[in-house]
Amino acid sequence: MDSIFGLQGGDFVIVACDGSIAHSILKIKETEDKILKLDDHKIFGISGEGADRNSFGELVHKNHSLIRYKTGAYMNLKETAHFVRSMYAQAIRSRDGPHQCNGLLGGVDSDGTPSLYWLDYLGSLQKITRGAQGYANYFLLGLLDNQYKPNLTKEEGIEIIKKCIKELQTRFLIAQNKFIVKIVTKQGIEAFTL
Repeated sequence: MDSIFGLQGGDFVIVACDGSIAHSILKIKETEDKILKLDDHKIFGISGEGADRNSFGELVHKNHSLIRYKTGAYMNLKETAHFVRSMYAQAIRSRDGPHQCNGLLGGVDSDGTPSLYWLDYLGSLQKITRGAQGYANYFLLGLLDNQYKPNLTKEEGIEIIKKCIKELQTRFLIAQNKFIVKIVTKQGIEAFTL
């Protein structure tokens, strides 16, 4: 019952997720951070079943770090997106089957260029300017399309994220009270709760 959504601005990327963990009819936790920090300028928001989300997120994070350790070079966002996509694609062809989780990968490259990528468990990859995964897909795509404009300022982006949260809290049957928001700029990652 995850909601992950985000957008790309002029010099930043914002990704937000609900903090809820639920099992059947019980809410277990409201402070789960479903947005992984891959490095100082990349984040990966994951929606899906808890075990798959955690194991795949850890697999991506550790392998991303391993490549940095082995080569001494940072992957840019496009390379990272294709790397994560290949991990999804390999999982489909493995004996264990696909990871039942989808993601939004975002960040800012060393030249200051922001990027946001949409990935799903089948290995699909698309560069986007705004998007959602999980239940947010059903409620927020129209709002994001309506409110988005190129070269948004950080303040405008945060206002759109607040409108998205309000929309989910108003229309979605499941109560998602706390949201974790991460903003990536050239200076690094800023996180806060709404």
